[in-house]
Amino acid sequence: MSAAGGKLREEQLWFAGAIMTGAALDEAERRLTPGPKLGPRERLDVYRHGYEARLVECLADDYPVLKHALGEEAFTGLCRAYIARFPSRSPNLNAYGRHLAGMCEGFAADLARLEWAIVEVIHQPAGEPLTLETLATIPMEAWATARLVAGEAVRVLTMDHPANDYFQAVRDGDTPPLPGRACSAVVVYRGGRTVWRMGLNPAMHRVLAALIARQPLEAALSLAGDEPPERVTAWFREWVSSGLFVGVETG
Repeated sequence: MSAAGGKLREEQLWFAGAIMTGAALDEAERRLTPGPKLGPRERLDVYRHGYEARLVECLADDYPVLKHALGEEAFTGLCRAYIARFPSRSPNLNAYGRHLAGMCEGFAADLARLEWAIVEVIHQPAGEPLTLETLATIPMEAWATARLVAGEAVRVLTMDHPANDYFQAVRDGDTPPLPGRACSAVVVYRGGRTVWRMGLNPAMHRVLAALIARQPLEAALSLAGDEPPERVTAWFREWVSSGLFVGVETG
């Protein structure tokens, strides 16, 4: 690299660091020229504020219901703290907000986990869904040890709060109060271009989580406990028909 190239790289790294992390701001007067109306530091601040505003906008797009729950001011404060801790390292912002739930507590953390699961499912390939017709071709003697293969665009969450109920209420245009603790579970998945959420009772969660973990079919279905067999069969058919699985392993 030439001396000029090295100098340019140094300037670029300083400029990026100053905008993203506020590093070495006191060097602005030496490195930047003044403009007609703004000094070097004020000119730099235009870029710094624009950078932060774009990332806040990105986080608000990924977490609209969390923003509703916290309110504009608190959500913006959370975003600014997040940006300071996790400056953007990629030109693609699809995965930028993945750590936000770790900076939240209680209900807000559960809600953030739910919204991030939705973001992940949006960006994952759905795959060709397994069909009931394909399952019907499996010999009866292979059913007990068969293992289903879940699609990449499927997430199962367990939470300490009814975040999915709150999420749906907000999406319906309501303004529900923040809920108290109550264990809940939900599966988030994509069918075509649409993202779906399905609430799970404890028995449904046990069975579905086992199926997604590729436990043998007979063992997974036995986790339904005292649930009537016809109800468990209905769950199974709905999950397959909804496209949660993309294959089956036998043998």
